[in-house]
Amino acid sequence: MARSRAQGNDLVFPIVVLIGAAAWTHRAQLVYIAYIALGVMVCLLLLKLSWKIIHRRRRVWRRDVDTMGGLDFEKYVAELLRANGYRNVSVTERYDFGVDITAEKDGVRWGIQAKRYAGLVKASAVRQVVTGLRVYGCDRAMVITNSTYSAVARRLANANDCVLVDRAGLKRLARQGCIL
Repeated sequence: MARSRAQGNDLVFPIVVLIGAAAWTHRAQLVYIAYIALGVMVCLLLLKLSWKIIHRRRRVWRRDVDTMGGLDFEKYVAELLRANGYRNVSVTERYDFGVDITAEKDGVRWGIQAKRYAGLVKASAVRQVVTGLRVYGCDRAMVITNSTYSAVARRLANANDCVLVDRAGLKRLARQGCIL
């Protein structure tokens, strides 16, 4: 059975009376009780504030990743790689021969192509990074995008032992590395 507003207001008076009686009975401890209540309120406010900050950062990430320029996206990916344990991470020069970023992890030197796209990333991205590996002395290839891959790109990457990181994988990298 649903309560009406009048019934809800009727409960306020007995609650106030009970709180008043408890305060009168324990007036010596009232200061301590007030400190505890204040502490609980401060903790709740801090939790609410941190929750807002976390969600605001997630919204900003989605908006910024899709609108940032190519070089900014490469720098962002380089920071994510550093935060996820990659060492000697560097963004290559302007004419990169298909490798935008080089990085090392667990004794493997990676050549990484960063593609910020609005549509499907095609096989040419995989071709570029695979052919540029020798120029930078890399052992393995990886393509990282804010989008998804075509079936042909996935097939070519599989045949060349190239790791593909799509939008969902990029989000996981960001969460694990605490960049956002």
